[in-house]
Amino acid sequence: MKDTEGADAGTGAELTARFATEVDWTKVVDPYIPGPGGRYGPDLLERLWSPDLRTADDAHAALHFACCGDGGSVRLAAPEVLPFLVEAVRDPAVAVMMRKQILETLAVLARAGNDARTAPAAWPAAWERAVDELLPLLADDVEGDEDVRAGVAAVLARATHRADELIGHFLARFEDEPHLSAAEQLVLAVGELAPHAVERREDAVVWLRQRTTDAGKGEEPDMDDDIDAWLAWMEQHGHDVRPAAVVALRRALRPL
Repeated sequence: MKDTEGADAGTGAELTARFATEVDWTKVVDPYIPGPGGRYGPDLLERLWSPDLRTADDAHAALHFACCGDGGSVRLAAPEVLPFLVEAVRDPAVAVMMRKQILETLAVLARAGNDARTAPAAWPAAWERAVDELLPLLADDVEGDEDVRAGVAAVLARATHRADELIGHFLARFEDEPHLSAAEQLVLAVGELAPHAVERREDAVVWLRQRTTDAGKGEEPDMDDDIDAWLAWMEQHGHDVRPAAVVALRRALRPL
């Protein structure tokens, strides 16, 4: 069994119990270490919730390799631990930096799941549940979570089988998104999904064309010159996403 000591877990008793009962740990192994030395146990997920960032980061790295190896496959471990990776992303007790890293792993898994000729039989259903559970995070306006929202949009952009539905969510969220980085990722996600859409493809292309020429709310007024104009400008959410829109439009128009 691989060493998992030193976990200063931030998990409750109920969640810790679920790590043991809901995961088949015979499938969660290090693909590069054969035999007992490469096996993991419930402590690995406890470490992911650790308030010590180094401990959590090491656990995430182990989970990444157990789930997708070098990034080109969906391994047996993936559907086993995916629900808890999503739960960690949704848990504000997990540091934003860790949530971002986990989302990067989810994006790698989603891409591998789309591209792989073979994946575990349990993967499609696990991925479908993950999409449903990640969607509400697009509207999570907690300060500092814009990077998480951007990461969620990037992951959901891989759910190509739900392109029409997700494009609708992305367009609606863009109108209310207060941060530029997340708004840009929403634009890029629309571009990724547009070629796969049936009903919303044309709408998505038209919307992206509009974004390529829309300067958003424009240049920030000088607060000293006109405080009212500055306050009105600050209250708006319009973003200049023209560079991202150009990239997204190219993706939207590419043949599959």
